[in-house]
Amino acid sequence: MSSPVSSPTAGESIRRHSRSFSFASRLLPAGKRADVERLYAWCRWCDDGVDTAASPQQALEFVERATQDVRRIAGGDSPVATESRWLADLVGRHDLPLEAALALLDGMRSDLTPAAGLHEADLLRYCFRVAGAVGVLLCPILGLADRRHLPHAAALGMGMQLTNIARDVAEDWRRSRCYLPLEWTDGLRPGGGPPDPAQVRRGVQTILEVADGYYAAGEAGISGLDTDSRLGVRAAARIYRAIGTKIRGRGFEVLDGRARVSTLEKFKIFAGAMLTPGGGRPMQLDDSARRALAAAERLLAEYGISVEG
Repeated sequence: MSSPVSSPTAGESIRRHSRSFSFASRLLPAGKRADVERLYAWCRWCDDGVDTAASPQQALEFVERATQDVRRIAGGDSPVATESRWLADLVGRHDLPLEAALALLDGMRSDLTPAAGLHEADLLRYCFRVAGAVGVLLCPILGLADRRHLPHAAALGMGMQLTNIARDVAEDWRRSRCYLPLEWTDGLRPGGGPPDPAQVRRGVQTILEVADGYYAAGEAGISGLDTDSRLGVRAAARIYRAIGTKIRGRGFEVLDGRARVSTLEKFKIFAGAMLTPGGGRPMQLDDSARRALAAAERLLAEYGISVEG
């Protein structure tokens, strides 16, 4: 079956918007890499449709059109938008769980309202929608055979998003948004001036501690993927986690510049990932990882995504 999306177009999207994810995707075999790029291109199309809309109303209308297309695909009908056919192609060949695509669009819909005054449960639901759901969508492409590993995939995506939020506090604040929960920051909310640095540091420290549990839960499920998918996923996880390590090294200061992982550092992380055993006994999870996995399981159930079979 020919693909409606050319690899160069999808590959350019991932290289332009996510250097870390692009680096890790190159570790996948060509066929899987092309399909990962196609899924990323569809996710990026959805994100851009919201970000470039002329008004919140137009952004909402875009999300509704994209949602209707996903529902058409689920019902066996052809979607309207050309870009939605990219997703339909992947669904036809890999049986992606479209409930996860709907969760992603719910996350984009939630971004059309002010992000302020969040609590921990709100943050985790948001992270599942915009990133954990993407991890779930990737699983069939990467060869996951046992759906009981889906919570691990969701947890890994959530850990990456928690890291993104820690890194991007200043950028979000300039848009009058704050994803750090109130209980982690002594009530920090966007206002008329810059955020209080001490409150930000407390929130960033906590969010990175929570993210560690999600990374551990995610890595524990990598052995459920095809052998040729594991290195790329493990490298992606560790590159994102290294952003958090950089932030820790700066004393949780994120207001004066973005933490980045250099290309040389990525190669070192890749070398370390290569030395990690690819299978064997299941990893033992600590309390934070077990809590992360339980939260991911609850959110999967909330969206009707089965972990059975």
